[in-house]
Amino acid sequence: MLRSLRAALALLVVALGLVLVVDSPASAACTCKPQTPARQVERASVVFVGTVDSQRAEGTNHVYTLTATRSYKGTVERSTQVESGGACGLGALRVGRAYVFLAKGEAAPYAADSCGGTALANGDSLRKVERILGEGTAIEPPPPPTATRTKVEDAEPYGFARLAAPGAAAVLLGLLGLFVVRRLAPH
Repeated sequence: MLRSLRAALALLVVALGLVLVVDSPASAACTCKPQTPARQVERASVVFVGTVDSQRAEGTNHVYTLTATRSYKGTVERSTQVESGGACGLGALRVGRAYVFLAKGEAAPYAADSCGGTALANGDSLRKVERILGEGTAIEPPPPPTATRTKVEDAEPYGFARLAAPGAAAVLLGLLGLFVVRRLAPH
């Protein structure tokens, strides 16, 4: 009897251990409460479309460098960054693809996660955002820098004689070469 009690107790300990081991990954999984697009937009500080230029992974965290092209909510610079991580992180986004970012924060790098509504910028995700916030505004690239003229030195420009000397020397060498060729050529 004591032996079967020990076996049952050992089996119970093993079973509990298996439950804890099997349950561990599930406890690390993302658990978001489903939210409507209107609630996701309301909770976001900024809503914009951005193309992923590059990304850097630091463990489970990712930092994305983006080119923002359209803003729906908040002020976003054309070149910006978004951070994401943990169980509800965005994961590895594809470089060169455009996404609709619903992110939090006052300035870059903004924080975004899969619960906030960030999604691939396709017709459906854009329609949802535009239905709530309107068509947004384009984020234009900064204007190109203007050229400034800088004087190199205060010296006066060279005179005509100094500028013409190399040309005159080339003409004289050409004539001399012509004279030598004519003298050596058979008659």
